[in-house]
Amino acid sequence: MFVLFQVAEESAHAFLDKELKKLWRDLFPGYPQCSESQCEEEVDGKKKEQRRHAIKGVVDITKLCLMEMNQEELADALWGETVAVCQRKIKSRLKKKFRSLLKGIATAGQQTDRNDFTEIIVFERGAQEVNKEHEFRLIEASSRKPAKEEIPIKCEDIFKPLPGQDQQIRTMTTGVAGIGKTVLTQKFTLDWAEGKANRDISFTFLFPFRELNLLEGKELSLVELLHHFFIETKEAGICSFDRFEVVIILDGLDECRLPVDFKNNQIWTDVTKPTSVEVLLTNLIRGKLLPSARIWITTRPAAANQIPPKCVNMVTEVRGFTDPQKEEYFRKRFREETLASTIIAHVKKSRSLHIMCHIPVLCRITATVLEDHFKTSKIGEEMPNTVTQMYSHFLRVQSIQADRKNHGRAEPDLQCSEIRAIIVTLGKLAFKQLEKGNLIFYEADLAECDINIGAASEYSGVFTEIFKEECGLYQDKVFCFVHLSIQEFLAALYVFQSSINTGDNLLSEEQQPLWYDKHHLFYQKAVDMALQNENGRFDLFLRFLLGLSLETNQIVLQGLIGKTGNTSLTNEKTVLYITEKLNGNLSLERSINLFRCLNELNYRYLVEEIQQFLTSGSLYNCLDHELWSVLPLILLTSVEELDIFDLKKYSVKTANTKCLLMLMPVVKDSKKTL
Repeated sequence: MFVLFQVAEESAHAFLDKELKKLWRDLFPGYPQCSESQCEEEVDGKKKEQRRHAIKGVVDITKLCLMEMNQEELADALWGETVAVCQRKIKSRLKKKFRSLLKGIATAGQQTDRNDFTEIIVFERGAQEVNKEHEFRLIEASSRKPAKEEIPIKCEDIFKPLPGQDQQIRTMTTGVAGIGKTVLTQKFTLDWAEGKANRDISFTFLFPFRELNLLEGKELSLVELLHHFFIETKEAGICSFDRFEVVIILDGLDECRLPVDFKNNQIWTDVTKPTSVEVLLTNLIRGKLLPSARIWITTRPAAANQIPPKCVNMVTEVRGFTDPQKEEYFRKRFREETLASTIIAHVKKSRSLHIMCHIPVLCRITATVLEDHFKTSKIGEEMPNTVTQMYSHFLRVQSIQADRKNHGRAEPDLQCSEIRAIIVTLGKLAFKQLEKGNLIFYEADLAECDINIGAASEYSGVFTEIFKEECGLYQDKVFCFVHLSIQEFLAALYVFQSSINTGDNLLSEEQQPLWYDKHHLFYQKAVDMALQNENGRFDLFLRFLLGLSLETNQIVLQGLIGKTGNTSLTNEKTVLYITEKLNGNLSLERSINLFRCLNELNYRYLVEEIQQFLTSGSLYNCLDHELWSVLPLILLTSVEELDIFDLKKYSVKTANTKCLLMLMPVVKDSKKTL
């Protein structure tokens, strides 16, 4: 037994000697390197953990001994080097992670630089209000904001004070889905890790809400939370972060499933005392917990009001592609000048497509579809103009690619049962989660639709441009559709297929079969559901659902969906129902969406009638009240940008005060009014 203790003592001395030499080497670059045998490390996980604790003990003992020897400066140097090693390890991991992520984004967008769509526009505003518009409408409105209201800020300057303002400690960045908010936070973190910007910052901690959700129900202290996601800080024994310049990024507030309740969550100031994750988050944002930290929150606009205005110093917005950047994207994507110019001209003609292309992901979808159209369509074949046409063609292109990838067939089989089954399954997932308002899916969400993790990974491999798997920066796998609009399209396709193939009405709780002659009631129910939803969740879903009722779109998807049929009578009744709703007391946002629904149904009578009056020059004396009520919708959804709106042209005898008041939204959206 005594011999065993002697051997253990010799091993302890050897371990201490080796680790001390490593410390001296860190402090003094000229210190001799350790031998190869001394650099060997354990592979076993349990032993690694035990070894990590032992190394920390060596550092602590050494610092204590130096302090007792009145060598405070050397002890501080040792502590500083420990922190520096920790920083280097964190930066190394972040560089490896984000370089590959951002490289993948750049590749997906062909040769478009990621900086082209990460410009931040800062604007002054009061309290964050709930935005009840669908995001397509937000993009449309933002494209018309006067330039004088906008102050561009570089990514690395997000926390620097604007002229006449104090240091920005807590910043919120809003932007619609897919506009580049997450890419922006990753670029900020990567620039810090590479030493390109913000060198005064000691630590940048990026927390995606989609991963914080996995900690629901657990209790941690703030220190434990940081140690959990950034184990390097735990290994270095750092438990006090207030001595450092720290940036904490909370990415994707709209994806948060934790109860972030600022009214009821208690005040928490102790960084070492455990509590729920939601209490930690609310107190971080309040500035009660680690008040010296700079906080950056990103979110879609609809969720911005969850944060009290007093908790945010500055609100910024990611706008996506400007009009010149759209053209630049297409010209870089298509080296053939004629093809690029033709596609650009087509996008400009369609207001819906023009709005879509503000979002980089949707710009890529548009490019994919139009490129395929020019390669495969027959002469004179109509180009996709509506969003339903665009997404139907996109799904067809992706299905062809998936079939070729899986089966290697020269001529793809769109009736392949495997591809059709995946589309149905993804559609079910899309609809069920759209009802709940979820964009990110965890294992429990997948299980509700009878999908296991393995199957979900397989789907992401088959439809790489539709459904994706994210391993997360630190945690388990999560899944999502490439963009919210893809989820909305597949949800509408699933509901449409169920109504046609099985007679199931998924929009109603009643379990009665949906007969052919009652289909117009099905669409009316969809219209009512969209109108009753205040946050516009089903606006684009409705447009897709109505667009899929057209036989022309069903032909595009032939083979991928089951039965098809002529629904002209149903559509006539649906158009009548929508026009009746337009004459009712609806908000501008709901009216604009219904007007776009008419476009998806290929009903352009109102537009053509007003354009006829415009051409004849008799518009202002001939419009009846019904057309006056539609006129602002036509102006707001027209292809032409409202740079200058001449209100004087509408001041005629038939235009009473009530009619002119209808044009106020146009005045608000135009850049200049005469």
